[in-house]
Amino acid sequence: MPTILLFAFIFTVISDVKSQDIRCYACTTIDANAMLSEISDPNWLRWLENVRYVPFSQKCIDYFEVDQALRDGVRSNECSNGVCMKMIFQEKNGINHVWRSCIPNAKEQIRSDCTKITSGEGNLEVCTCDGNLCNSGTTFKILTALLFPLALILR
Repeated sequence: MPTILLFAFIFTVISDVKSQDIRCYACTTIDANAMLSEISDPNWLRWLENVRYVPFSQKCIDYFEVDQALRDGVRSNECSNGVCMKMIFQEKNGINHVWRSCIPNAKEQIRSDCTKITSGEGNLEVCTCDGNLCNSGTTFKILTALLFPLALILR
């Protein structure tokens, strides 16, 4: 009987450890080379360079249809103790650019939320969430201080 209890305990511990990991969709509609050539701030550049490592897909758009996106090369990746992220940049001319990804090891530092920034170039919205494949949606909650911690975490 003690052996069964030991296995039950081990299974519970393993399940708790695994529950820290989630999966996030990973894709972008951003032309990374063009975008990165215009960035001069080293902190932003270090964080935004990660856009190069996700699949480019026009199906990554804000109106995200999972089946079509997966057929077009969008992936879902494990996000170790992290949060999922979706960034939307809308240019003044109305063209949207989307980036979906994982921010690893950020579960304790970043809460699920969104922040919006408006500039002369357009509007930027960055949203995070901590559920499995949660960055497929088009709406999130609002977070005010996300961008600077992201730059620090991902350097």
